[in-house]
Amino acid sequence: MRYVAMVVVFGLLVVGAGVYSAQSAQGAASHDRRLIEWPGRENSITSSIPVLKTRMDQARLNYVTLKQVEQKQQEQAVKNQAATEQFGEWGPYLVEAAEMYGQDPAALYRVMICESKGDSNADNGVCKGLFQFNPSTWAGTPFGDQSIFDGQAQIKAAAWMWSQGRKGEWTCG
Repeated sequence: MRYVAMVVVFGLLVVGAGVYSAQSAQGAASHDRRLIEWPGRENSITSSIPVLKTRMDQARLNYVTLKQVEQKQQEQAVKNQAATEQFGEWGPYLVEAAEMYGQDPAALYRVMICESKGDSNADNGVCKGLFQFNPSTWAGTPFGDQSIFDGQAQIKAAAWMWSQGRKGEWTCG
């Protein structure tokens, strides 16, 4: 869509330049510049060209930015696929949390499997979720306002706790 807008703006620039050239060729070159009417306003062709150039530059920048976003999304999809292949359905979240808090995703995975076998609804009567958090411990994490059964939040909370030197609170692993 932005590419189309860039082409339209470029077309307007070319047409405008052609009109200006045609006027000059007909003898209107000196001080008698004709006005081109734009919807809602009038601008001389010489003042319109910088506006069109600015719009073209913005359209080009938007196009480049869009391509960069698409490339990053593709790279993230490849990374998520690799994490899923290595650690199962929770893989992308394990890798994300590990990177966020400077931890090893494989170690997080081992503890998660040991504690709950990867079941975010695991409940032993006291401890709950992927990492079997005690509700009072859970409440003391930055994720304590979220459901204790939220797997993504549990992964981030465990990685956060480990970054705070609290890895020893798990006997698994």
